[in-house]
Amino acid sequence: MILMTLPACQPSVHQAPATMWEELPIVAERMDVNGHPLIVCHPEKLTDSIRIPLSQLVEDLEIVRLENKDEAYVRNTSIRVSDNYILIHSNRNMPFKLFDRQGKFVCDIGSVSSLPGGYSQIYDFQLDEAHNRIYLMPWNATELKVYDLQGHVQPSIPLNSPDEKPWELPKSIFHVDGGKQEVTVFTLPWENNPRMVWVQDFQGRVLKEQAPTPFNLTNTYNYEIHHNYNTPYFDFSLLDFAPQKEDTLYHYESATNRLLPAFTLHFPEGKIQIHDHQELSTCFIGTIIGRMEEIGLTTTETRDHIDFIVDKRTLRGGRYQVYNDFLGNTPVYWLDESRHGYYARNLSPVMLKTNLEESLRRSDLTPAIRQKVMHLLESIDVERDNNYLMIGKLKQHTHKQ
Repeated sequence: MILMTLPACQPSVHQAPATMWEELPIVAERMDVNGHPLIVCHPEKLTDSIRIPLSQLVEDLEIVRLENKDEAYVRNTSIRVSDNYILIHSNRNMPFKLFDRQGKFVCDIGSVSSLPGGYSQIYDFQLDEAHNRIYLMPWNATELKVYDLQGHVQPSIPLNSPDEKPWELPKSIFHVDGGKQEVTVFTLPWENNPRMVWVQDFQGRVLKEQAPTPFNLTNTYNYEIHHNYNTPYFDFSLLDFAPQKEDTLYHYESATNRLLPAFTLHFPEGKIQIHDHQELSTCFIGTIIGRMEEIGLTTTETRDHIDFIVDKRTLRGGRYQVYNDFLGNTPVYWLDESRHGYYARNLSPVMLKTNLEESLRRSDLTPAIRQKVMHLLESIDVERDNNYLMIGKLKQHTHKQ
């Protein structure tokens, strides 16, 4: 795990007040693009810092201990959460695993294999409890893998139109609307691909589409697609590790087949830095990378990160660190991994034990929180326990933005 930390020297640091933003400066402006708001952040204004309690961003925090029988063990990988289920991506040679919200193991989902119903190298996935379905998007996909919540293979959804030459989708994200039986897909916008974002039915027939011409990337995998789906919009942005390239987070509005910019950074001329950003329901968050450093013949690491946050309503923002006021006031990581309305972190028992021991060394814990931390710490068996999950439902804005 790579920890992104704030620089040690900063002009000021604010404890988040009840409104969370009133102490911070305005760092962005709101523009209108075809009737859709675009928030433009100015990085040079991201000077102040704020410590935000996790309770300001999520409604509550559940600690879920996963069942520890042999077939249920998982790695520290990504999660999707619904009202009654948890789906965990256990990569490489381990299949996806489904649990209920109490941590009881339900079943494996398919298998990592080339057999019917098998898969490998999954790039995106969706848990659709309402329609008893799980969807998996492989790298270089020609179809969407489909399973029910009992682990049974269902008919796949083709990603090519029946009347076109078959092509493989590189690194793709998606969202299935089970009620409409439609799939929205965004793939790397390579210049020779027939489309980059589209809506199709379950038979592969394209209903609406956008060509890759706004981007026209060369055929390279040096991009990552961010897609959080924490709002009603199908959102995406491209992370490129090449400097001097601006990036924008977009909403695809399927009803009008429009690609609408929603958030971007405007750097001073000639000073564009590598950056990324994601969307939560109440704010935009992201990271600006100061530099890349080679640490081997084929390996580089990022250095001098600035983690930033911008409130959608007030346009105030700055550098930030979230702390877990539910459980010991230690730093919260993986906030940018919030998906489908949930913050979720997957920890090994050793990682959780280390975090809790760090919490107990703090002097700012209330007696109730200290007792809660000690009780959880004493219950951990690092030799036998499966992983633990921290799950919180993201708060939603009810006001107009």
